[in-house]
Amino acid sequence: MSTNITHLLLILISLLNLFLSFLVWIKNKKSPSNIWYSMVVLGGSLWAFGLFGFLYVDSLTVALNWARFYYIVAAIIAYCFLHFAIYFPFKIHSDTNILKILTLAPVIIIIYFLFFTDLHLSKISLVDWGKDVTLGKAYIFYVAYFTVYIIISFVIWSKKYKIADKIDRLRLKYVFIGTGTTLIFGSFFNLFLPIFNYRYVWVGPFFTILMIGFIFYAIVRYRLMNIRVIIARSILYAILVGTVSSAFALSVVVVGNLIGGNTRTSKMITFIIDAIIVVLFLDPVKRTWARVTDRIFYKDKIDYQLVLQEVSQILAREIDLQKLLPKTAALLTEKIKIKSISVLAPIGNKFVPIVEDDDHSNKQYQPSENFINYVQNHQGIMIVEELIRLQDSLDHKSLRYRELDGFIKEAESWKIEMVVPVSEEGDLTAVFLCSTKSSGDLYSQDDINFFKVLAPQVSNAIEKSELYEEVEEFNRELQAKVEARTKSLQEVNMALEERNKFLTTMQVVINMVSRTMDLKKITQMIADSIANELGYVGGILSFVDFDKKVLLVGAITQNKMTIEALGLLQKKVWEYNTPLQEDYNLATQTVLSGKINFSDRMSDFLSPPVEKESIDKIQKKLGIQTVVGVPIFSENKIIGIIRFLLAVKRDKIFSLDIETMTALTNEVGIVWRNLRLYENLQKANRDMQEANIHLRALDKAKSEFLSIASHQLRTPISAIKGYLAMMLDGDFGKVSPKIKNVLKDLFESSARLARLINVFLNVSRIESGRFKLDKKPIQINDLIESVIIELKNQAIKKELKLTYHQPVKKIPLVFADSDKLREVILNLVDNAIKYTLKGSIDIYIKHDKHELSFISKDTGIGIDPSEGRTLFRKFVRGTGVAQIHTGGSGLGLFIAQKIIKEHGGRIWAESKGKEKGSVFRFVIPLYDGQDKRVEK
Repeated sequence: MSTNITHLLLILISLLNLFLSFLVWIKNKKSPSNIWYSMVVLGGSLWAFGLFGFLYVDSLTVALNWARFYYIVAAIIAYCFLHFAIYFPFKIHSDTNILKILTLAPVIIIIYFLFFTDLHLSKISLVDWGKDVTLGKAYIFYVAYFTVYIIISFVIWSKKYKIADKIDRLRLKYVFIGTGTTLIFGSFFNLFLPIFNYRYVWVGPFFTILMIGFIFYAIVRYRLMNIRVIIARSILYAILVGTVSSAFALSVVVVGNLIGGNTRTSKMITFIIDAIIVVLFLDPVKRTWARVTDRIFYKDKIDYQLVLQEVSQILAREIDLQKLLPKTAALLTEKIKIKSISVLAPIGNKFVPIVEDDDHSNKQYQPSENFINYVQNHQGIMIVEELIRLQDSLDHKSLRYRELDGFIKEAESWKIEMVVPVSEEGDLTAVFLCSTKSSGDLYSQDDINFFKVLAPQVSNAIEKSELYEEVEEFNRELQAKVEARTKSLQEVNMALEERNKFLTTMQVVINMVSRTMDLKKITQMIADSIANELGYVGGILSFVDFDKKVLLVGAITQNKMTIEALGLLQKKVWEYNTPLQEDYNLATQTVLSGKINFSDRMSDFLSPPVEKESIDKIQKKLGIQTVVGVPIFSENKIIGIIRFLLAVKRDKIFSLDIETMTALTNEVGIVWRNLRLYENLQKANRDMQEANIHLRALDKAKSEFLSIASHQLRTPISAIKGYLAMMLDGDFGKVSPKIKNVLKDLFESSARLARLINVFLNVSRIESGRFKLDKKPIQINDLIESVIIELKNQAIKKELKLTYHQPVKKIPLVFADSDKLREVILNLVDNAIKYTLKGSIDIYIKHDKHELSFISKDTGIGIDPSEGRTLFRKFVRGTGVAQIHTGGSGLGLFIAQKIIKEHGGRIWAESKGKEKGSVFRFVIPLYDGQDKRVEK
């Protein structure tokens, strides 16, 4: 190839690469993939220009510098190509500043080798075919660096290809082929071949034509880098300039020849005519070439006006919202060439995807509440890429940034590129979520303007649809209510008829079974009613013998047909016993499982133990087609089974029949239970009567014994007390102090025994109904003082302080039996002394206009609050008192309560707990001045 032609071609290739680099960069200055690719192509332009300089200059020193230049450019091409691979067509690996610096380090090393050592370019010499360069040892490092970076780039693209969509795969394919071919041949001629022969080093840049060709095709076919507009317009104006220039030149020649001559006047006329021709034909020529370029670059150019007309037809035609929105989205997806469009609309309190009923192909996007709130608060068409740029300008700590960040992340997770809200008077009525365009282009201003015009029309259509839906819903509800009410009335009427029949039948059965308490007669009545009242063929009632664990026949429907049929058996029906074993027959299964069973063979329920041949004959004779076994429940226990014999097939047995059968078996269970309860009650009554007779005899003997014993003991005890009192008074002479103390102990013990005898005597009188009170007006103060005198010595012995706090004012009279009331006071004070180990006992009297209260307060062992109410029962003593005083009978408080109640009063105990003392109180009415002596 001629040297001059080689130089010109290298200059042309450099200019073509420079032009492509400028187009890629100018289209999107902020896109990383555009920036890195423009640098790769710019590197190709400089590489070709560097080789031109190497070939063109005559000086070997200058040529060596040009060689250094294009080797540095090639190293930078590999560096930029790696980062382009990271970003194009989408990013799956992070490209941090640290990574950029680390990957740039080999370039810096190569620059060092090239300019400061001869390890890369050893020397340059002039040979017969041109300039020859001897490569140094560091060239191997250069080859390895270039090869590794290119291989890593293609590995990254292969990974992306596996996960890319169809358009991105096609883009990758052509970029892969174009750049790959250029790199393979360029590397061969400029990287590997120079190791052996440097003669053909200028060939490599020519293969960038392949890259430009494939990239050009991808721009036209798949809108690569989104620079199709610039390419199309650049070519249009280049062709237009060429056409106009050619036409102008041709017209000058033609018109000049027609006019003739080469005078100044003829030239002026020629130029005027040519100018008029250019002015007249410039715009038609421009439109013609625009159509040609558009046909190449814009095969799928969108006619927004036509799309708007088609959408308007859908909005006007469709009323159903479930069809309107999906059809609109489908049309927009097809015509605007968007990969997918989801439509959200409010259903209840949430925005949900609106899809056609038969569309189950895709997983629909479910938006978060924050996403919808953001759309509501920032109404207007939102382009996600623009929002990302806006986010970069915001403070990361601001609320706006956090809201925008959440919105962008959710949009990106569902691959949403544009959000189009549809509003009606500020209220959000729908949201169109648009994914990427099929071409991969960004959404243009034409797209945004189109959706701005479309949104109000969709809003009106939604409002119309909602109004229609409300009317339709009202009509449907009204129609449904009418139909439901009509059907309900019909069902109620039928149910009432069936229910009346059922209740009538059950009432007849209940009336029959209520006439007797004989179980055998009742079960026979029920068996007969199955045929007479329910209209079935008959029934068999069997009950469980729990002792023998067998099923025994209790009753069978008795009529002429059944009696004749039973005559076919080899022995009496009552003689057949069915063992309660699993899988013995269907009757035992029913009893053991508690479930209703059906069979079209009577033998399934009865054979064994009954002979199958006999059962089959009976079934045929009676015309039985279905047998229903229903278990009899009684108090959650299965006590038997009723086999209902029906003359219809199973599919003719309705729920009301089953309900009737179940109700009848329940009635049998209730009757069985009631009869068992009646029998148990009768037996219990007999047992109780016999026990009552024995108890009365024992009680009478006990009362007589207590009465006789008390009377027999009172006389000698009274005599002993009398003689001890006389001895203490000195009636038998002076008694020494030592003997006197013994006599006092004997006297107190005799007094306690006398009181105990009185207690038993009072208990006997209370239980025998002979307890009498001799009431009269008395002064309770006298009774208290006498009790204090009697028990004072007992308190002194225990070193207790016994104090009666006598009121200053006169105490009113009470109407009472003085002996019985003194016995109560004595018992309470005596108990206080017994169960108080240290401290004091204080006695108080209080009264109001109607009642008098006696209070005994001690610092003794106290009472458990839970035992307060039980202390006044017979033979009950407090917990732990036996260890303090073993002689208690548990009857004192019982008698005290009876005495106080007979006086019309009440008595109770109070305590805060163990070891916290106790208070005993009784209240009786005051004497009202009327003479009403009573003996009770």
